[in-house]
Amino acid sequence: MFTFPVEPDDLLDERTRQFVALGIPRPVVDRARARITDMWGTGAGSWVPVWSAEAERAHASGDPLLASLCWGAARFPCLATDDRRAAQERQLAAYLEAAPRFPVRFQRAVLDVPEPVPVHFFQRRRAARPGVVVLSGGVDTWKMDLHRLAVATARATGLLVAAVDMPGTGESTVPLSPDADRVLVGLVAQLRRAYGQPVGFYGISFGAHWAAKLALAGHVDAAVDLGGPTGLTDEPVDLLNLPHGMSGIVGNALHLDEMPDQSAIADLLASFSLREQGLLDKAGPESSPLLVINGADDVYVPLGDIVGLAGRPETTVWVIKDAGHCAPERSSQVNLALWGWLAARLAPGRPLPRLAEAAARQPLRPFLAGGFAGSAGSAGRYA
Repeated sequence: MFTFPVEPDDLLDERTRQFVALGIPRPVVDRARARITDMWGTGAGSWVPVWSAEAERAHASGDPLLASLCWGAARFPCLATDDRRAAQERQLAAYLEAAPRFPVRFQRAVLDVPEPVPVHFFQRRRAARPGVVVLSGGVDTWKMDLHRLAVATARATGLLVAAVDMPGTGESTVPLSPDADRVLVGLVAQLRRAYGQPVGFYGISFGAHWAAKLALAGHVDAAVDLGGPTGLTDEPVDLLNLPHGMSGIVGNALHLDEMPDQSAIADLLASFSLREQGLLDKAGPESSPLLVINGADDVYVPLGDIVGLAGRPETTVWVIKDAGHCAPERSSQVNLALWGWLAARLAPGRPLPRLAEAAARQPLRPFLAGGFAGSAGSAGRYA
């Protein structure tokens, strides 16, 4: 693990919307921002001490869930320092303290797949539906940070939501690597055995890379890829020059001690390519339904990584105009649409998938920059 150059003010320019969306009130973010003077130090104006003070303030006021979110901000963007690792432990403690007041049923379990995988389960209290959806964030937004989304997904769909940290992040014990999906494959298999129900996957950012891979290989019953890198485009990703410290964040997920040079990075990124892994060649009857979504103006993931999946069997692509990475500008419409798609695809017998898909897409119609509408058993087409 290593630290890397990043200006906290620049980072907060980009992430304030995200922190607020995750549940930290805007005044709290603004108050923290006004005090933060450096990213990695331990002084009073450093990132972790400032966010720790906000967490303590929230806990003292009787709001352990907000305290958990602030501890999550304190450990952001990766566990490169001792105080961030301690903040993650405090985040978990506060989160479990808040759990009895969640508006859904909640359970924490550590499953052996065979690597230990901590899983947070959410299900609405009434009218639950058959089906499980695994929820995974990316390299810097982890399962406890996604509390609002996990609860909303469980309540909106009726599905059992199983939130996990993707490999290389959070409580994961394995580093990010091209074959780290073995952990997720094992998790999906165990959930399918335990519940005897269809299992889907909803991945966000780098977590969506795994959603696409699991669907193309047929390991899940349906998957949503929201902004996932796939390596399908001929446009190379210049990882070392990505903004807001993303190269260092990814390097920490890889469990490196320092950033490798440009040639090593090129080889590494190529090894994650689903095209180079031959998954596009294998995609056929064994592939699972896959919904791919991203903003047209993503600065991290080339648009070709998204639209390159169009035309695959059982694959649908929605491109959101005037939106960035994972389309946060239209998050409410995106989630409403993908919840409908997931619920229809995981329903027993998957009745009328074409009609269900058209209905799910309605909230997004005004914002589609050019989606790809596919149907079960057919190639996608440009819409």
